[in-house]
Amino acid sequence: MVRIFILTLGFLLGPPAFATDIDASVSLPYKTFNSEVRAEAIQQAKETAWKKYTSRFNQAQKSNYKAHQNEFKRSLNELIVDHQVIQEKNDKGAKIFKVAVRVSIDDTGVNALFADLSAAGNQGLGQASDFGSVLIARVTVQSKEFKARSVDISSSEAEQSINESSGTDGVNSVESTGTKTITRKESGGSVTRKRAENSFDIDEGVQEELNFIMGEALVNAGFEPLEYFELTDFGAPEMEDVYLEMTDNAKLKGSTTKAIRDAAVEAGWSFLGIGNVDIDAPLQDPATGLVKISAQVSAKVYMLTDGRARTVASVRPTQVYGLGETEQYAQTEALNAAANKAMETVVAQLQKKGIR
Repeated sequence: MVRIFILTLGFLLGPPAFATDIDASVSLPYKTFNSEVRAEAIQQAKETAWKKYTSRFNQAQKSNYKAHQNEFKRSLNELIVDHQVIQEKNDKGAKIFKVAVRVSIDDTGVNALFADLSAAGNQGLGQASDFGSVLIARVTVQSKEFKARSVDISSSEAEQSINESSGTDGVNSVESTGTKTITRKESGGSVTRKRAENSFDIDEGVQEELNFIMGEALVNAGFEPLEYFELTDFGAPEMEDVYLEMTDNAKLKGSTTKAIRDAAVEAGWSFLGIGNVDIDAPLQDPATGLVKISAQVSAKVYMLTDGRARTVASVRPTQVYGLGETEQYAQTEALNAAANKAMETVVAQLQKKGIR
């Protein structure tokens, strides 16, 4: 049985994120080695790490970064929260100083700067666009996996082996012939696989976590949240009815989605986000021994103008993971990672369009 819950939340920036560690190295020629040469080499290595970090941006983020590159470079010392020299070598013969560093970059700070530079982030109170969403969250409570069924094909080959024997008693002679069958087995055949079957249930803890994450995200992005219950006066189904109208795999029916969009248009909403977050069953990570939980997130954001709902941002199904000493901690990490990944994409796409 599939049980679900709906969260009516703002749908933008991700939750407080984690620092990303990047390794980088440089080789710096010099005439006379001193502390300034070493400091310059470390600085260049840090800048190289930053370039590697920005190369991971999605397409929309890269476009936004290119437009505000100078602002990011001026904030580089604040965005790089820590660095560690992991190796250095002074080649006196070649007069080259080599250094390798590990740099920690503040993901939250990067997202915040993106938001500050966006159109929405520059709006004052009461001037920002309103934004609401229907986010369906599912938690796996049982996962049934099917082992592959193998079908072996064998062939038998019979060979006749003739054993002849003879004997005589001086008067009569006797001859006999016997046969035996030799079987050879040839390997080969096919493998049959079936999809895993998952059962889902509601988790109040997940709902509460998502409310905190998404609520803070909306404020940080400069948008103003709207509540789903406001749409019921404009023809949107009650939450209880939405539960009943879900399909077997917990996806919103097309008719339900249309009813919610139409109600949002009628209510004068500016933006509506609709998406899914699936939290998988816990596993043990073989590399660390910690609890590992995966989460998949997908979403669409509609801009509601001129009586129409147009898609202005989308997040394709994306898988992320959370690790923790306990199941609850791993689940929180997975949820944060899923929301952060989705929000990075949504925010970047909205920023690229200059949407406020």
